Amino acid sequence: MPKQLPHICLTGDPLDRLDAIRKNPDALQKILEHADALYLVVQGDQVLLNQQDELALVHRDILPHLQVLAPGPILLGVEPKSGKPWFVISPDPEHQSGQELLNSLGNFVPLRQSLVQLPAADLAIVGRSFSLLRWHENHLFCAGCGQPSVVSAGGEKRTCADCQREHFPRVDPAVIMMVVQGENCLLGRNASWPDGHYSTLAGFVEPGESLEEACRREVMEEVGITISKVRYMFSQPWPFPHSLMIGLVAEATSTKIILEDELEDARWFNRQDIQAILAGTHPDVLPPYPQAASGVLIKTWAEQKS
Repeated sequence: MPKQLPHICLTGDPLDRLDAIRKNPDALQKILEHADALYLVVQGDQVLLNQQDELALVHRDILPHLQVLAPGPILLGVEPKSGKPWFVISPDPEHQSGQELLNSLGNFVPLRQSLVQLPAADLAIVGRSFSLLRWHENHLFCAGCGQPSVVSAGGEKRTCADCQREHFPRVDPAVIMMVVQGENCLLGRNASWPDGHYSTLAGFVEPGESLEEACRREVMEEVGITISKVRYMFSQPWPFPHSLMIGLVAEATSTKIILEDELEDARWFNRQDIQAILAGTHPDVLPPYPQAASGVLIKTWAEQKS
């Protein structure tokens, strides 16, 4: 595989996350009250972009006109050069006057659509914002005692108001692997996917597993193929809702595909097939999403010299 990988989408967040300041309540309060703070606006699975398809960042003077939902402003960090803090907020779409104001500033675009619209640095910030918000929305109560938890450290954790237990954002590791044998690679498809869409195999890492073990188990479960050597390639945060995709190359020691119930179809493709898929000229298979880990693995393998 090549020594130099392409830029991995959703990585490269340029903000200083202010770890030390988050531990100092007085210093954190000054950041929260910063006059030049910028606010990224998210609603559901959408982000607010302006008419130029750029992030429509708003200033703090707009906040009184919005109904900001819990968890409230979450501190993302500060711009290293200017020192301007960035927050993410989720305004209530049912608040009519606030929604009209936001709509006058731009359009709400689905996160997946923004993958092909935003610059790499902005996209990394947006992806992290979505993951943090979804985690806060789904962890309102303490897992230890069941009492309500509250936002702390500017949004980098939650603390139980009763037992003081600290809770940190969840990240779910998942392996995604290019299964190869010689000049062939294996791709599969789920029945729920659009017609013609195939992908590398993937699955979550289970307790007590190494990445290599998870890779071998998932490939065996999905297609009945045995794997020997496993090589690490890259990792990618994937905010749907808060996964970490770990890109691997897995060398197969068998070729007979045995499908269970996880996939609708799986096939071996040679390098010429993959090049046609990437070019959009394959008769049966659509090009992969280039921003996703699967697309990076497929393109990288296709460009590898025999």
